[in-house]
Amino acid sequence: MRKFLSLFSCWLLLSGSISQAPPAAFPDVPTITETSVGKARIGMPIAKLKETYQGFSFTPTYLAKYGFDGSNGKPDAITVSSAGQKLFIYFLSEQTKKVSGFIVLHPTYKTAAGIHVGSTSGQLKAAVPAVRVAPHEFVENMQIASAGTEEHIGLEYIFQRGPMGKDRDSIEPSEIATPSAKVSWVLIKPN
Repeated sequence: MRKFLSLFSCWLLLSGSISQAPPAAFPDVPTITETSVGKARIGMPIAKLKETYQGFSFTPTYLAKYGFDGSNGKPDAITVSSAGQKLFIYFLSEQTKKVSGFIVLHPTYKTAAGIHVGSTSGQLKAAVPAVRVAPHEFVENMQIASAGTEEHIGLEYIFQRGPMGKDRDSIEPSEIATPSAKVSWVLIKPN
């Protein structure tokens, strides 16, 4: 009976009676740099961003969910989504009203070193040996990993489960000691 069901299933698939649609193509350029995610760039005017992502959903959101200080109880960022999948969040400079940073949410976006949302802390340490991790200043159990300096922060990799550093009680950056934590999101924000 199993053999019959197996053969019958194969016949249905091959005959087209059961169609398996290919997965939808990713709707953006799948890259992360220190100044961009996909086709979106820091300094981009909002009109240009909305034109670039025409047909995508733009939903107000709160940066406080992502470790930023809250602002007057009003949404202070926008989530960009496609086909119900959250891609990234952008936020604005108060002075220029242009894009000033991103929170990358979708795992298809990757850095040149191959790091993405869902990468492990061990993969991050192997790809970026200079990376250090420190607890978030305000949010308990949130860790921030970066290979940058105070003058040039670079990309920040956020982990929602902590602690991960060698000295678990220190607020100073340390080497990653927990290799299996997963990147929750990537922060792109100039100094």
